[in-house]
Amino acid sequence: MSPASRMAAIATLFAVATLPVLFRQYLGRTGAEIPIFMRGVEAFLQGRLYVDHVFEYPPYALIWFLAPYAWAPDDVQSFRLAFGLEIWLFDAAIKATLLWRAVRARAGFPDLIPFFVYSLGSAALGHVLLMKYDAVPAALSFAGALAVAGGLPFLGGAATMLAAGTKAYPALFIPILAIIAWHGGSRDLRRYAYGVAAAAAPLLLVAPWMPWWNFASFHDMRGLEVGSVVASLLWLLHFTGVDASWALIGTSNEIGGPVAAQLFLPARLLWIGATLGSCGVAAAAALRHGAHRMTASTTAAFLLLTVSAFVATNTVFSPQFHLWLIPLAALVLEGRHTLPLLTQRGAWIVFTATMIVPTFYPSREYALGLGLWRTFVLVTRNLLLLYATVCLWRSALRMRQPELPPAAAATSLSGT
Repeated sequence: MSPASRMAAIATLFAVATLPVLFRQYLGRTGAEIPIFMRGVEAFLQGRLYVDHVFEYPPYALIWFLAPYAWAPDDVQSFRLAFGLEIWLFDAAIKATLLWRAVRARAGFPDLIPFFVYSLGSAALGHVLLMKYDAVPAALSFAGALAVAGGLPFLGGAATMLAAGTKAYPALFIPILAIIAWHGGSRDLRRYAYGVAAAAAPLLLVAPWMPWWNFASFHDMRGLEVGSVVASLLWLLHFTGVDASWALIGTSNEIGGPVAAQLFLPARLLWIGATLGSCGVAAAAALRHGAHRMTASTTAAFLLLTVSAFVATNTVFSPQFHLWLIPLAALVLEGRHTLPLLTQRGAWIVFTATMIVPTFYPSREYALGLGLWRTFVLVTRNLLLLYATVCLWRSALRMRQPELPPAAAATSLSGT
C-alpha cells in the first residue's frame, strides 16, 4: 500500500469510528443530568455550591461544564449540543490514540484490534456517551496510564489526579501508578508525586470556601441501583415471588422492598472488600513485576482489575460505567504477545459485557421494571463482569517478573 493510500485508509477508519457519534446529539430527548450540570455551574458562580446546593460530582467536573454553559447559559438544548461536541472530542481523542498506536506498530490488522474494541464498545454506549461526562475521566485515566508507562510520570500523575477530581473512581489508580512510576526510578516517582500534587493543589486551596467533599454524602444515601449485581439478582428472584419493587429515586432506578433493605449493607461491604482486595492484588503484582518500566498494556491490566472490581460489585451501577472500562480493556489487548491469556480473556469479557448493554438499556421497560428476558440479560452482563474480575485477579496473582528474552539473557550472562 502506498503512503497516500495508507493515509486515506487511516482517515477513513477514523471518520467511520467518530463521525456517526455526532448524530447521537440529534436523537432522543435531553438527558436528566444535563440540567443538573447547568444548575451546578449556576450554584458555583453564586457561591452556593456544596453549601446549600447539593451537587453529586467532585469539583473538577465543573471544568467540563463551564464552556457549554458560557455558550448557552439559559438554553438546555444548546447546552446539550455544545456539551455533546466536547464529549465527542474526548471520545475521538481515545480513538485517535489507539489508531495511531496501531499504525505505529506496523503489524497489520491484529494491531487494530484495540481500536476496533473501543470503537465498537463506545458505539454500544452511544445512548449515554454524549449525555454523560464519563468519557472525560475515562480519557484522562487512559492518558495517565499511557504517560506513566511512556516515561512521562509528571504528566501521568497530573492527568490521573485531574481525573479523580472529575469523577472519584480514578483515585483508585493513583497508588497503582505510583508503584509503576517507581519502577522507572526514584526520580520518576518524585515527578509522579509532583504531578499529583500540582493537580490536587486547587482542591486544597478552595477547601476553606467550598466544602467539595460534601459530594460524597449524596452517594452515601443511594440504595441498590437496578443495574448492580445484587439488585439484578433480586429482581430476577421477584419473578418467583420475592417481594421487590422497581422505582425511580432521584435520577436513578433502584430496587426496594424488605429483602433489598436487608441485603444493602452486606452488598456494600462486598463492594468495599472486593475493591480494596483488587487494589491490593494489583499493587502486589505491580511490586513483583521487577525493577523496569512496564508496558502500557500491563499498566492498563492492573488498572482494569481495580476498576472492574469497583464496578462489578458496586451497589450503584449505571450503564455509562462501561465507559470507564472499555478504554482500559482495549489497551490491555495491545499486549496479545506479552500478557497472560487469562488477562486477555478478562479484557475480552469486559468488551462482551459492554456490547450486550443495548439489549436492556435503553428500553421502555427500564423506566418501569425489566421483563424476565431483559432481566436475564442484565444478570448475565453482571456475571460476565464478575468473571472478568476473577480472571484479572487470578492472572495478577500469578504474575511474576517477566523473563528476559534469549538475546538479553545471553548478554546478561556474558557480562557476569
